[in-house]
Amino acid sequence: MAKFSAALIASLIASTSAFAPQSQTAKSTAIQATGFEEVGGVAFDPLNLAKLGTGESFDTFPGVFPDIQFLQEAEIKHGRQAMIAWTGVWATHQVRRETTHNIIIRIICI
Repeated sequence: MAKFSAALIASLIASTSAFAPQSQTAKSTAIQATGFEEVGGVAFDPLNLAKLGTGESFDTFPGVFPDIQFLQEAEIKHGRQAMIAWTGVWATHQVRRETTHNIIIRIICI
């Protein structure tokens, strides 16, 4: 009984430290992220599509090349559509597998 009491008291003392006030130090909570940390701090553009509307070709063919903002918005839109499409394929596969499994079970049990 003494060991149990000692263990109980020790756990209560240890748990109270979670609720004790901590020393306050000034910390900056600002996020210093640019959004491109995974690719070395620059935007991932291997085909240089962001530079299409600038330079010599811009003067020759005005209004032909899309703006960088349009390209970024289109990339986000198509990425979301791809995620929704994959979810639909996965859900259809799950329903077919469940249905096939139930049919096989019914045939075996008859």
